[in-house]
Amino acid sequence: MRRTPSLVRRKGSHPARRGLKEAFLWRDTTGMRLPQVFREPEIRQALIIATGVWAATVPIFMAPSLAAPEPAPDWAWLGAGVVSLFGVLLTPILLWVVGAADRMGRRLLRLVLIIAVVVLVALIHSAIDAGVHDALMARFEPNARGTMFLGDDGRMTPAPLHWYVLMNFITLLWVHAGVTALGALSRFNMRIRRQEVASAEAKAAANQAKLATLRLQLSPHFMFNTLNAISGLILTDRNADAERMLTRLSDFLRASLSPGATEFVSLASELSAVSAYLDIESLRYDGQLEAEVESDESLHEAMVPTFLLQPLAEQAVAHAVSPPMRRVIIRVHASRNGGDRLVLTIQAQAANGRGPSAPPALDLATVRNRLAAVYGGRAEIEGLSDAGDFTVTTRLPLGGGYDGAGV
Repeated sequence: MRRTPSLVRRKGSHPARRGLKEAFLWRDTTGMRLPQVFREPEIRQALIIATGVWAATVPIFMAPSLAAPEPAPDWAWLGAGVVSLFGVLLTPILLWVVGAADRMGRRLLRLVLIIAVVVLVALIHSAIDAGVHDALMARFEPNARGTMFLGDDGRMTPAPLHWYVLMNFITLLWVHAGVTALGALSRFNMRIRRQEVASAEAKAAANQAKLATLRLQLSPHFMFNTLNAISGLILTDRNADAERMLTRLSDFLRASLSPGATEFVSLASELSAVSAYLDIESLRYDGQLEAEVESDESLHEAMVPTFLLQPLAEQAVAHAVSPPMRRVIIRVHASRNGGDRLVLTIQAQAANGRGPSAPPALDLATVRNRLAAVYGGRAEIEGLSDAGDFTVTTRLPLGGGYDGAGV
């Protein structure tokens, strides 16, 4: 007969037991198993602050003895330390209540719950204090009658138990209320910080989407015009020029597509891309254009938004080939200004000094919007386009954009 294997339950593997442990214990990054109340970082931060507050209450509670002619007995200091320790141990209850109340909808209900728990914890703490005090007295002051407390003169003075508990309750109530307020403030500050981080991440994501859209607004005819020009060069047996244009097109596409999802590239890569583009256009217009790209080598590792210069170079070319201009020089120059600013200039000038009578309108809106999305108000762009000159100057912070990219 076939036997069904028996189920063997290992020690500690009971589902209910595991669920109970997981409900109250949490393993932090160091592997330590801690109560779930410590899982939220704001509670852990508030607990650290509360520990400091309770540590400070020891000298405050014992302040009368410091100015008294006779020092307080050592056991009084021990009692104050034990009471402060219980204050630290009771603090997680208050912090947990603050966290639970924060998830309630009605503000008045939250306030009532927190006040009620603070009063209850203060009562429990004062009762613990009285018990610790009496235990220490029985050990160190066996002949004393009634409950003793530290008076203003630094001496141990007898007092009724209920009076001692009441005075301690009032004192501890204020301390617990202060600790709870600090915990609530810490929780509020960390929540605001998380909201700011989430808002910044959402803004960054929106900016990335906007930048992707802006990049798609670049001239869609460039590839068609370049391939058509290569075809024309081949048909006219200008194979060397066709090969050169194809090589520069390959360089341009490699420089343009290599960043992938990265929004920033080095200035050297950006200048390489715009140089390849201008060489292609120079071949297309059969020597009517001449390109010069200059930069300070110390700036080559500076990070700039990818594909930043290409739309500006497109407009410079459009300005240059407008009749009746003859030979045109397009200069791209990168320099440092003031130590912390990168200045990029694109200029198109006719070799004979004469420009088109009606140059194309200068459109910087796309680039300006992109700079605003990346740098906020820390970048600027200005341009001039008239019959004799085309100049666009862009100034960027060398520190990079919102995401920290930079030199």
